[in-house]
Amino acid sequence: MSEILHVDMDAFFVSVEEVLDPSLKGKPVVVGGNPDGRGVCAAASYAARKYGIHSAMPIARAKRLCPHAIFLRGSHGLYSEYSTKMFEILRNYSPLVEPMSLDEAFVDLTGCAKLHGPVLKAAEKIRNEIKEQLGLNASIGIASNKLMAKIASAYCKPNGMLWIAPGREQRFLAPLPIKRIPGIGPKGCAKLNRMGVQSVADLARLPLELLEEVYGKWGASLYRKARGISSSPVVSETEDPRSISRETTLDTDSIDPLFLESTLSYLTEKSAAQLRGNRLFARTVTLKLRYSDFKTVTRSQTLSWPTAADHTLFKTAVELFRNLFNRKTRVRLIGISFTSLTAHPYRQEDLFDLKDGDRWDGLYQGIDQIRKKYGFRSILRATSRY
Repeated sequence: MSEILHVDMDAFFVSVEEVLDPSLKGKPVVVGGNPDGRGVCAAASYAARKYGIHSAMPIARAKRLCPHAIFLRGSHGLYSEYSTKMFEILRNYSPLVEPMSLDEAFVDLTGCAKLHGPVLKAAEKIRNEIKEQLGLNASIGIASNKLMAKIASAYCKPNGMLWIAPGREQRFLAPLPIKRIPGIGPKGCAKLNRMGVQSVADLARLPLELLEEVYGKWGASLYRKARGISSSPVVSETEDPRSISRETTLDTDSIDPLFLESTLSYLTEKSAAQLRGNRLFARTVTLKLRYSDFKTVTRSQTLSWPTAADHTLFKTAVELFRNLFNRKTRVRLIGISFTSLTAHPYRQEDLFDLKDGDRWDGLYQGIDQIRKKYGFRSILRATSRY
């Protein structure tokens, strides 16, 4: 029988901010931007949620619901660093870790009992280790499949742990409202309510033929979910991704080329560091700009040979930017993407001086070691902003 964990950090962005500033604990805190500007909430503390604030809510509305809330712009780079450390802990327990976002993942502990003990004990170890090393709370759902593990982690939030024993899936699901089933959003919930379906037990009573007639393939999926059935395996994060990218929506649309280039430099550094972390090299660089009128344009360039060096990738990226940027329309979003990835940085001697290449390789190895010890932002190019 499979032993699957769904590890979900509690109010992740806010919790990281609380680690850095303990005075925020217990207060209504919203991460996501300037309350007097635009944008949406990226995260809200549990104290803020009592006022009806939730992620993806417009910042302006959150301000109306709780005028005395503390609004923080947040730092995606900082949250990524904590996320990386969290995933390092998880991978110490199993090679099968499937990231779902920065703050949640599935972990397959099947067959790991000899190493880490019974699944409940291993899950408790994971939760304690995350708390001790990062100062963050995690909720963990444990079940025989991914569907039930995810439902369990949501059920026991915040800072809980819940095991749904094999064979008890339907008994556990029956009294739950249908909105507890992953994939049933507000519209789907309303439609099922109109059919007289309020609980998961109500859904389980509907015949497969009716669900397929009304919902097609999704109906068959609902039939299985109402019974706690899922055969989806835990798939570890690919070591050979097809692309690596970063993008950011600016707080204020900008027409300042220096500001935009410095933002692009930081995004390039982050992406290049991920390339090196995965021992990959990119041959194609793609720039993405979205203007204030929401028109989105991209431009790509293929390099002579694959690389993971910041200076080469940024040189190409900034050339693409200068050729594309029209200086007339303000930029809302800027992004960079690396594709045509390979594990082999084949270099032609007539194009690349090998001694010079070794020098750059040594430099970036040193930079990566410093960042691993002190955090990504401990050393940055002078052209970068964050």
